[in-house]
Amino acid sequence: MTCKNTKNIAIFSIVSLFALTSICISNVYAEESRTYKMVGEITPVLTFTFRDGVETYEFPVFEMGENFVSNSGTSFSVEGTVTHSPLLHKAMDESYKYRFSNAAFDYQLKYFDVDVNFVKKGESVLTLDYDNCRIDNYQVETLDSNDYESYFKEVGFAIVDKIDFICSGITIPNNSQVMYKDKTYVDFGDSEFTFANNMRSALTFTYENGIEKIQFPVFNIISGYAESSENVVAEFQVEGVLEQYPLLYNAIEQSRKVSGLTTASNIKFDVLAEFTNGESTLWGIDYSTCRISDAQITTKTDKEEGFTGKSGFVLVHQLSFVCSGMKGIDMNYDELRGNTPSWSSNPLYNEYVEPIQNTDKDLSAITTFTFNNGIEKIEFSMFTQNEILSTLNTGDTRITGKSVYPTIELRGIVGDYPMLYNYVEQLRTLQGVSGTQSKELVDIDVDLVSGEETLRGFNYAKCRIIDYQISTSANSEESYVKNSFALENIFDFECQGYHPNNPVYDTMFKVEKANTQSSKDLRNTQDWRSDFISKRQ
Repeated sequence: MTCKNTKNIAIFSIVSLFALTSICISNVYAEESRTYKMVGEITPVLTFTFRDGVETYEFPVFEMGENFVSNSGTSFSVEGTVTHSPLLHKAMDESYKYRFSNAAFDYQLKYFDVDVNFVKKGESVLTLDYDNCRIDNYQVETLDSNDYESYFKEVGFAIVDKIDFICSGITIPNNSQVMYKDKTYVDFGDSEFTFANNMRSALTFTYENGIEKIQFPVFNIISGYAESSENVVAEFQVEGVLEQYPLLYNAIEQSRKVSGLTTASNIKFDVLAEFTNGESTLWGIDYSTCRISDAQITTKTDKEEGFTGKSGFVLVHQLSFVCSGMKGIDMNYDELRGNTPSWSSNPLYNEYVEPIQNTDKDLSAITTFTFNNGIEKIEFSMFTQNEILSTLNTGDTRITGKSVYPTIELRGIVGDYPMLYNYVEQLRTLQGVSGTQSKELVDIDVDLVSGEETLRGFNYAKCRIIDYQISTSANSEESYVKNSFALENIFDFECQGYHPNNPVYDTMFKVEKANTQSSKDLRNTQDWRSDFISKRQ
């Protein structure tokens, strides 16, 4: 080998080394932190690992695309103000440029990994690792209030990136699954949120390796009490700010691993749902042999409001459960009945007044239930009856229409009415029985009262409950931002009879009769015997 050749080889090696080094250098970019109002101080921090480098961003909006437990797909979406993100924007641009290409690795930024870290006060609460992701779709949109208000500074606009991703897999790293060393009982304490009448739900999860008690701000009965000719599944849903509950998330992960397998079983557990005002528990439902059917992490927001500071964002987990059985726990009914035997004819009586009085003109809906064993008088916040003149089309031209049974709905914050709870629970055992011959029917009287005066009244005869739900009224992100929730009872009845009352009208046209004696009322003493007629002295 000549000296000239040796020199050329050396120069070529050096050039190649610099070229290779320049290609392998990763450009790490971290977005400058911007302050958003995040309820619970939980922020999604996303790290994108491209072939050309790494970028980390705080997106205030993160949404899972599918049910995490079902393992049916792996997609997610993010939303955030357009900012300096060269690699991510380049990946978005290339996804459009090569949108009709089917080749697997035909451009540099097609596939990448994404680590989603949910951070609270600098510490990771939970981590999701998405593998082999690509951009499925994206758009740039200006968010506004949908009316002129955004043109004023105190409301404003938000120009955001909306990006959808599809990935080949997802894992939860073991270091984010903090498990307890021994079987133990952990109470996560009172919820930090405010509830109407201080009425909240407290759920106790009993697993084989421990117990966790959690107060979720949102609790909903999905099914369980509806009247049906088929079996009704006991199912409920909860929602709350994302936190780490080790045993619960372990059950989620185990459920995901066996998803779709007929020979494997989920982790099964029992759940006791108690509805309490802090001083006493008014009602409860004991769910047995439950499994997690749905688990998602999402961000609740309202258009531009979180970006402009008018409102905020809240990162929540939404969890649904299916159970093999359920039983209502009416702890106050036995106390009300006392030592009275079931066959006793002495009627029970209970009265409950709704503490919240927010009705226009101070109207109140006072509902009186007449059960077989007594009377319960309850004030509900909301009373709704169906359109009483509605008719059904029978299909027979000779019949103009068939009247429908009157139905009513009663709603209010979960309160202390044990007799009604007992009635609901008794009818649940007869869900599959058609007709009403085997069911206890109840008469319901509703009076619309203003002060001491009854303005309107309705008598419903031979009613039965057709559905019952417990639902937390939550207004998107506002309930979290404004720190206010309402745990409601919802009772739906169908009745066989209906009679309206109009006491004001009756009073207007009520004719007062003078208390005078009629000649017809005088005694015909001339027909009496002489010994019955008193003689004047």
